[in-house]
Amino acid sequence: MESTIPIFIGGAGRSGTTLVVDMLGLHPALSPIYETAFVLEIAHLLFGIRPLTLEQMRLEVTNCMDKWTLPLPFPPHNKRPYEQFRHGPHYILFDRPFAMQKTVELLDRLAAGHDRVESFRAFVLALFEEHARRDGKPRWVNKTPAYVLQLPLIGRIFPGMRFIHCIRDGRDTARSAMTRNWGPRDLKDAAAWWVNRVRQGVEYGRLHPEQYFEVRFEDLLLEPEKTLGGVLAWLGENADTADIVHKYQGGSVRIDPSRIGDWRRTFSDNDRRTFQDVAGEMLAHFGYQ
Repeated sequence: MESTIPIFIGGAGRSGTTLVVDMLGLHPALSPIYETAFVLEIAHLLFGIRPLTLEQMRLEVTNCMDKWTLPLPFPPHNKRPYEQFRHGPHYILFDRPFAMQKTVELLDRLAAGHDRVESFRAFVLALFEEHARRDGKPRWVNKTPAYVLQLPLIGRIFPGMRFIHCIRDGRDTARSAMTRNWGPRDLKDAAAWWVNRVRQGVEYGRLHPEQYFEVRFEDLLLEPEKTLGGVLAWLGENADTADIVHKYQGGSVRIDPSRIGDWRRTFSDNDRRTFQDVAGEMLAHFGYQ
């Protein structure tokens, strides 16, 4: 498999996307990069339904990247103190001056009439390839959960891309998401939120099976070597997964299967019925009985 094939990771928030990219990042050929919300934000400016003049586009794209790069190399995140990862809660190695330079180049290309898709693709690849170069690795893996909502657009921009869809029992996902400042507040809404995100990933995989791979959070916790090996084989990479798993754990970083089924300790009978009414079909699809 060619080293230039883009690899993206997404899924409903709190489904293990950070754990997957963090573990893959211990492979000698794969450089993890996350979180990169600017990719979708700028894509919406360039390809969204709201038409923008070149001057408006220059202003809004510049403002987006200026705001996003300002706190580099330590952008804000929503992880809790107990959530420890080998590469940290985010991992971005290109710096603000480099990113803003590439932003200017993108806008200049658009002003000169170059194709928007090709120009935006070149912009993202320049940033991510610089990240991998600074990490000393030939390939990058980019994780942002919301990618699962925009797979047709990502596939249009990056033909031949690979997408790893992280899936977790919707009841555990909803329970965790509801404790965050960005998550749904009501259990019925949380169930619908989970179903919507998972369904969009599954539908894309049905239409583009060669680009799509599912990873269940529970499988990664219970059988990390086997599950990680399956992902790496699909990406065309060989690895001693036992060694990667051994290296991954230590200190405050742990693969903790006790997190599976947290919903059983907190859901009331009414909560279970509420979630089942909304998400029962999707739970059954993945064997979450």
